[in-house]
Amino acid sequence: MRIAALLLFVFTSFGQAQSSLLVVSLDGMRPDYVLKADEHSLKIPHLRRLLAAGAHASGVGGVLPTVTYPSHTTILTGVWPAKHGIYSNVVTDPLGKNLDGWYWYAEDIRVPTLWDAAAKAGMKVGSVSWPVSVGAKSVTYLIPEYWRAQKSADDLKLMRVISTPGLVNEIQKQAGLYIMDLDAAVEGDRQRTKYAVAILREKKVQFMTVHLAALDHIEHQGGPFSPEANAALEQLDDQVGQLEETAKSVFANVTICILSDHGFARTDHKLNLLKPFVEAGLITLNSANKITEWKAYPKADGGSAEIYLKDGHDSATHRKVRELLRRLAADSGNGINQILGAKEIAALGGDPEAAFWVDMKVNFSVEANVTGQTGPKPVGGTHGFAPSHPELLASFFIAGPGIKPGLDLGLIDMRSIAPTLANCLGVPFTSGDLKALPVCAGK
Repeated sequence: MRIAALLLFVFTSFGQAQSSLLVVSLDGMRPDYVLKADEHSLKIPHLRRLLAAGAHASGVGGVLPTVTYPSHTTILTGVWPAKHGIYSNVVTDPLGKNLDGWYWYAEDIRVPTLWDAAAKAGMKVGSVSWPVSVGAKSVTYLIPEYWRAQKSADDLKLMRVISTPGLVNEIQKQAGLYIMDLDAAVEGDRQRTKYAVAILREKKVQFMTVHLAALDHIEHQGGPFSPEANAALEQLDDQVGQLEETAKSVFANVTICILSDHGFARTDHKLNLLKPFVEAGLITLNSANKITEWKAYPKADGGSAEIYLKDGHDSATHRKVRELLRRLAADSGNGINQILGAKEIAALGGDPEAAFWVDMKVNFSVEANVTGQTGPKPVGGTHGFAPSHPELLASFFIAGPGIKPGLDLGLIDMRSIAPTLANCLGVPFTSGDLKALPVCAGK
């Protein structure tokens, strides 16, 4: 019996040591970048191979709003923002006291993550530039996504402090300086890939999450499928190949999942929501055009805006805002697609504190600032709309041992990803809202 127990222990340990899961998020990648690569003359051999070798979704229905931080948190938790607590990219802050602070900190996630499940099962976990990861205790080798002044050298000092002690300095010797600036786009992703490769190769982590953001940055500038966006994806394809090759050089069995947080829409018009709220007396500005008082506040998220009331029980303000939004929506030149109330917001798992939600037509972006004008704007792109727009569907591709080649999962819910990945890792995960997809049978 002792020998049998010992053999079981050795077999289990050996199996875990020889298997890994690599999850790479290509921010803003619509599924048709890969599924219709020929139509766009895209040279993406690694992504095409993964499509043929494994399972994929025709699209992933995302969260409200379809922006980076709440989406990435849903990918890791299997629940909507209303449960996990990461409601947007930027913290709601009408008076600007938080200096445009984002939801950077893992302690704000209210439910268990896939990192937690893997660590609890005794696995080594690694992560590079994954949103909402500062202070993620379950990540053994961590370089989080964070900045305060992205183009300042002092930010790199900060990154060394909030990453796993000594890790950035160690990798820097072989890979060069880490780039925190997301606006560095392609060059920034090259460096993030080098650091992720080093962690995979030298630390032999069994569960690795990597966030690459160049495509999203370039799509904002010129829209999806622009020549610049296509070139960025081709570069990202090469980085996917580097990451996969490294993982396979360390582990005998590698499952690789390439996904995205949201799709993207081409925009050529915009709506400024702040001015109507100021004109209606719902927001007060000082001589420097800073908000000093507010009763209702529109928080813009690219293709939509959450409307918050300072006092949720102020029925008079609620009625005033409702009528204001109805008047704005009646003018087709404002580009409002729909106005969601509390029940509709709850049905989509959005922030329960939002009184209303303004969802735009997909060629309109929405902003809330003093100087912006409503009307035509240079062609660009954005996301953040309600998840019902087809252009906002995210991507999911997964290949590895036991996964059926060419399996089309159809349209899936983003909440199903975490339990599916847990099955591929072979770890228990019961806190998600949905069951695992029929991809991995579990280890």
